Formats: sequence, C-alpha cells, structure tokens
Amino acid sequence: MNKVHVIVNPSSAHGRTLRRWGTIRDAIRAHFREFKYSFTEKPLQATEMARELLHDGCDLLIGVGGDGTLNEISNGFFHARSGQAINIDAAVGIIPSGTGSDFIRFMKVPRDFEKSAARIKNASNRKIDMGRITYGGGNGAHTQYFVNVADFGLGAEVIRSVSAIGSTRRGALTYYRGLLSTMMKYRSKRVRLTVDGGKPLQGEYMIGAVANGRIFGGGMVIAPQAEPDDGYFDLVLIDPMGKLEILANSRLLYAGTIERNPKVHILKAKNIKVESPDEVHIEYDGELGGTLPAEFAIVEKALNLRV
Repeated sequence: MNKVHVIVNPSSAHGRTLRRWGTIRDAIRAHFREFKYSFTEKPLQATEMARELLHDGCDLLIGVGGDGTLNEISNGFFHARSGQAINIDAAVGIIPSGTGSDFIRFMKVPRDFEKSAARIKNASNRKIDMGRITYGGGNGAHTQYFVNVADFGLGAEVIRSVSAIGSTRRGALTYYRGLLSTMMKYRSKRVRLTVDGGKPLQGEYMIGAVANGRIFGGGMVIAPQAEPDDGYFDLVLIDPMGKLEILANSRLLYAGTIERNPKVHILKAKNIKVESPDEVHIEYDGELGGTLPAEFAIVEKALNLRV
C-alpha cells in the first residue's frame, strides 16, 4: 500500500483551489483511505516539500494545482546537489485545479476531481522522460528539470511579460494576450546550437522550443508529434516572422498543424547546447529560468507518473 501525501497549491486556479479544497479532499478520500496533506505558501516550496516527504518514506505524492505544481513536485524527486532520484519507485499524480494545465491536458487527466483521484488510485505508473536544463557557468551553474516544454526566445519573453500579472488575475487567454503585446517589440535572436554533438547549427530564430510534451502557452500545440516517453526531445525552431505572419499562423499552433509552415523546423534530439551573443531568456513549464548559454538534456524514464 502506498504512503500517500497530497501537496496543495491553494492559490492555483485564481485562488479557487483553497475555496474548493473540501470538495477535492472528499474526492480523494473516496479512493484513498489514508493520506496526509500540506498547503504551499510560496513559490518553489512544493519542491522542498516533495524531497522531505520522499526522504520520509512517502511513495505517492499527489499534487493539487496546474502544470506549475506538477513541475515543482517533480523537481523534488531528485536530490538538489547530485541530481540522483531519491526513490526510483515513487510516483506522482495530479488533481487538476489550475489555469495552466497544458501537460495535464495532453496526458488526458480528467478535470473532474473524483475521476482524477480514481485514475491515480487505479492506474499503473507510467515512466516518462524529463528534461534537464543547466545554465550559468562555474559556481553559478544551476540545474532545473521540466516535464513539458522549455523554450528560449519569444516564449520566454511572453512569460516575463505575464509574470508581472498576479496569479489570481491570470486566465486562459493570458498567454495569448501576452504574445500579442510582446511580439510588437520582440526581435528574433541569433543562436548557435549543437545537437547531439553534431555540427553546430547557427541561425536567427523567433522561437526555440525544447519539447517533451506537445502543448504549451494555454493550448498551443508547439510539438504535434512529441511523446513524453520516447527518449527524445522534439526541438522546434521557428524562423523570424512579421507580426501579421505570426497572427496568421497562430491558428496552426492551436490546430496542431504548425509543422506545415516551411519556417518551422522540427528535430529529434537528446542533448542540445545553445548559446547566443544576444541576451536570450529561458522558460520551462511556464516558469522563468535564466539566460543562455544553456544545455538541455533528456533524462529517460526519470519519473513515475500515475495516469
């Protein structure tokens, strides 16, 4: 029998998660006789909570929130310094209660609380890959894991823009509105990429997305063929576009047919090193990271996802 602990992000879903916690708790209790729960009070706290709980012997952690909550908990499955898994048999599940739930949607997790709790109880673990980002050199090197999509370029600038908006004021269209406002002043970035140790690739790109999942930005299908357990990233590089061209092609993003555009290039990769003479920011699973240079590496079958 699993030792279960629920990590709740009470501010997710514009703060509605806290108000409906009683309903969510009853839904979980219908399928798990024994469990404990904790509420996060600040960003990144779920990562430290997860590490402590795994060290204490918990082997099933259930997040209540969106993709950000799932990301924080998943990062806690690894030792902060060594990057080694704390318990290779432990699993994570998610009860969707957030505005940003692209990976959750892609994995077909039911939005109904009781149905998602039942899925966690009855489903087998699915081992999925994770992405590992390393940025900042020397003593300032930082490592971060992601489950869905990381990107450098326009996507990161949009996240920088919307991060100024309080979490309780963000909605399903926040990212798209941020995209519209950001692209008015955005300029594509010069980057140099080394993919799986091959010949360096140099170019100017509007977006560079490193995808483990398919969807980001509130429903944009950036990597239509990505699979989270195939051992590869889908690296999506988009050439510079004008403002009207971006608007015209946004429908392809939502329809999942962006690869039809000749300015979109998709490569399979396990390791991607990226550098730039420009200041280029990074985001992962909707959270701001550092700046280039950075290395993205696939970590195969790194996480047990209970779906």
